[in-house]
Amino acid sequence: MNSNATQIRPMNLVNTIRTNPPTSQYFTTYGGDRVLRCAIYARVSTEMETQRTSIDNQIDLFRNYAAQNNWEIVEIYTDKQSGTKVNRPGLKKLIEDGKAGLYDVILAKELSRLARNGRLSYELRDTCLVNNIHIVCLDNSINTITGDVQNFGLFAWLYENESANSSRRNKAAKRTKANRGLFVGSNPPYGYYSDKGKLKIREDNTPEMVRRIFKEYLDGKGMDSIAKTFTAERIPTPSQIARKSNASPLWHASTVKNILNNQHYCGDLVQNKTETVSVTTTKRRVLGEDQATIQENTHEPIISIETFQAVQKMLQTRTRTSTAPKKHLFTNVLFCEHCQKGMWYKANQKGYRCGGNIKHGETFCENRVVIREKELKHIIIEDLQELFKSIQDDEFLESLQKRLDQKKILIKNELTKIENKANKLRSRKKDYLDMYADELISREELVEYRKQIDQEVSNLELAKIETQEKLEECESENYAIDLGKKLKDVSILNDLTPQVLHSLVNKVTCNIDGNLRIHYNFVNPFEEQE
Repeated sequence: MNSNATQIRPMNLVNTIRTNPPTSQYFTTYGGDRVLRCAIYARVSTEMETQRTSIDNQIDLFRNYAAQNNWEIVEIYTDKQSGTKVNRPGLKKLIEDGKAGLYDVILAKELSRLARNGRLSYELRDTCLVNNIHIVCLDNSINTITGDVQNFGLFAWLYENESANSSRRNKAAKRTKANRGLFVGSNPPYGYYSDKGKLKIREDNTPEMVRRIFKEYLDGKGMDSIAKTFTAERIPTPSQIARKSNASPLWHASTVKNILNNQHYCGDLVQNKTETVSVTTTKRRVLGEDQATIQENTHEPIISIETFQAVQKMLQTRTRTSTAPKKHLFTNVLFCEHCQKGMWYKANQKGYRCGGNIKHGETFCENRVVIREKELKHIIIEDLQELFKSIQDDEFLESLQKRLDQKKILIKNELTKIENKANKLRSRKKDYLDMYADELISREELVEYRKQIDQEVSNLELAKIETQEKLEECESENYAIDLGKKLKDVSILNDLTPQVLHSLVNKVTCNIDGNLRIHYNFVNPFEEQE
């Protein structure tokens, strides 16, 4: 087993935001010859096809406006979510890039496209004030360049109030439809489709999968086992059938449980069991049974009422044995190198197994290696004790310094590679925007390409931080003393305690051949550079 490894240490990044800003007079004004860098923000409320066209139309309007004013479009941000919600990916990226100084002005169709939430509207305004960013709305309601901001508060209140009234009307309309026996949810239950509010059985294999779930559970099969079997058979999940953008191909016990608890499958409509707390949040509260809307025999059942009731009794009386791991010495330290999932301690095998393989089977991960805890502890203790003994020798210290000097050169070269790669990615990001402007790629392709680049750049920034930490350790004049202090407790130990483990070892990874890679919380001078 190879126990050498590198150090990887996370960093906490804290962003601050200033509140209660000064009035609009503090916005910076620019001379007429200044070419402003423009950020476009377009938003629709849903992912319906008609709404996608609306985003394209918004972007076309922005392009024309920017061209007329000789502005340079540096980025296009889009969202398909309600303006009352804070956690929108496009808006979050817009704010992050604004704080980084990547643009001078935000262009939106109207203030409501940026926010229908009063608090969010003011936070966005504050961020723009602090970072000298202008806001221009094409409906002429807000234009900080020309000083048209006196009605900002009024528009912020109007849009939130309009959203609250709209939410109340929608809830009332949905409750009325539910009372008429119509399905009002966004996604029909797995196995059904909605035809003008009437649930109808799909003409594929999903209804048979529902029947199979109920039958196998009644036959004594557990929810985890059913989920693992469905994943292995590559049966499409409810999210995939609903064509959700983030759909996973993995079945989970919770998905099976939701199907087993769903009264729709015996022909009844059960709706309005929960509602949003307010228009500005996605949090929901459970309503009392007397507030739920229940209509019996509204559509063709997939399973009988007797089968459904029998399953409900089993769910109440049957104690589900969880396969989730118990906390053990290497829990959250030992990971599968193949699927990156944590390895779970299995008492019957006296060792750790890949959690991804246990939960989802070999379709998800082929790693079936068992790592014995006693052997892994022995390897780590031997490693650390040998290093501690070596540090006490003068000749070794001279050798250590030479190795560290060599390592410094390699780490600096690695830093240069990371920075060059990040710069190339940023340049490619600008190229994609030019390709979109020239209509060589679609808007969907632009968003996907730039999302991938943003993730790669983010990963490189983390790698840069970790590599810089390694360099700082190598440059420390007291490296041997500091390392000796870290290893002192291990030198007198015959066992590995959780405290020592977590202070010296960041993580351990295991590949499908059973080879281990130990990532220490310090620079290992004897590690062979990859």
